[in-house]
Amino acid sequence: MKHLKLATKIIIGIDMKHLKLAIAAAVVLAAGIWLMQPEDPERTNPFDGEAQPLSTGILSPQKGLTLALERRTPDGPHVLLVTELQGDQISAVDLTAAGLTTKTDFFEVLTDVGIETLVDIAQANTNDPLPVVQRSFSDLLPAAGTAARHVASGTNFPEHQEETGSESVFNFPKFGLATPPVTTVSTDADELLDYEVEICTRFDRDIESIEDFDAAQKGFFLCGDFSNRSVLTRLIDPDNYDSGTGFSDAKSGPERFPSGGLFVVPLDWESFVKNERLVTQINDEIRQDARAGEMILSFRLLVEKALADTESTRFLYDDKQWHLVENGMIARDQVLMSGTSEGVIFMPPTMKQIVRGAMLYIVKGTFLTGQSPYDAVIEGFLDEERASLQFLQPGHLVTHNSSNMGIISVVVQRAEN
Repeated sequence: MKHLKLATKIIIGIDMKHLKLAIAAAVVLAAGIWLMQPEDPERTNPFDGEAQPLSTGILSPQKGLTLALERRTPDGPHVLLVTELQGDQISAVDLTAAGLTTKTDFFEVLTDVGIETLVDIAQANTNDPLPVVQRSFSDLLPAAGTAARHVASGTNFPEHQEETGSESVFNFPKFGLATPPVTTVSTDADELLDYEVEICTRFDRDIESIEDFDAAQKGFFLCGDFSNRSVLTRLIDPDNYDSGTGFSDAKSGPERFPSGGLFVVPLDWESFVKNERLVTQINDEIRQDARAGEMILSFRLLVEKALADTESTRFLYDDKQWHLVENGMIARDQVLMSGTSEGVIFMPPTMKQIVRGAMLYIVKGTFLTGQSPYDAVIEGFLDEERASLQFLQPGHLVTHNSSNMGIISVVVQRAEN
């Protein structure tokens, strides 16, 4: 009996040992299976859209004036006073053809013709009503103007700040000419192309102080901001978005700054911004829907912030260091951008992606190549994101729409080698 009890204990001990090993093996196997499962390719950042469809139009002349520049050759662009918007068609008075102005700068037109006269024309209150022409957005030049350097804003909407993991609003210089309201954007195989819809503003003077901002006449227009998330993910300092690295390189260059064609000069700019609704669609799917009034920092506060940051040359672009603005001011022809709302494509790496990347760094022997663990995890994450096809692909139609600033339509195409 003594030997039997001893044998039983040994068998039970062995079985318990095997059971523990089996459990451990099962846990490791389950963890491995979990780690190797890709992220849901259908996942997207949520957004809190409005129930009612977007209603589009232009401000009444009593609330503000809407101008546009029509492409014309060989005599140059013509200035249009927009009187109606229906779909992608505008009705307008051609101020240039009517001989009312030779100017093409919107603020100079306001001075040249006079705001009261323009209001009367828009209301057809003149003794000799001027002929009205119909144009499409493809006929219009960008309302952003011709400057090639602008002041951009990051994570300036609460939900977008949350979805990116940022803790504050920041600025950076954006380089590149604006493209017109009907245009294209190119992407290559390495790129993770993302969209952002924004409201932008320009001023009738250089802004060197907050007093200049308060006194300035302001024009607003719809704008987009395309980002290469591959570049941004590689260069960004995840602990300090305001470090000056990543954003200018990821968001600058040709085709990265589509501009609406309507230039809106509201009588009450704060009320206008508060109520203006901004929507992004990819093909027929709504991805962003917010009011500009949800901005964390208003345009006035963004100006204060920018003017307090004129000395640093921390902003890296094209391997050079830059100031946020030149000569301590936001120049008359520069654009100040609002930042975007929630609903962009990009989502930071999940814990699963980080752990998986770290494991593959060891299993694949990547550590033998000299690549750092951080870079290896980042490149693994980018490979997964490219394979998911979540980001903008050739053939996609990006549409930015707004309550009173018109439409931007951008077709994504494959970059030529």
